[in-house]
Amino acid sequence: MAYRYGNRYQIKLLPESMEDYIAPDDPVRAYDAFIEALDFRALGITLDSHKVGNSECYPKAMLKLLVYGYS
Repeated sequence: MAYRYGNRYQIKLLPESMEDYIAPDDPVRAYDAFIEALDFRALGITLDSHKVGNSECYPKAMLKLLVYGYS
């Protein structure tokens, strides 16, 4: 795979999961659902998991950070 994927369920020290940091009604969950529902191909963004070379950050994750940062 050519993208770096984050694992939000990765076990950490206190709290054990990234999900423990985010309240169930936090707006970031709406941003996450919105970005996941987007058709990236229609936006002209190609998600190619067979790319070669140095791995880059996953475009959906980067867009989620951008939208959250602007909020």
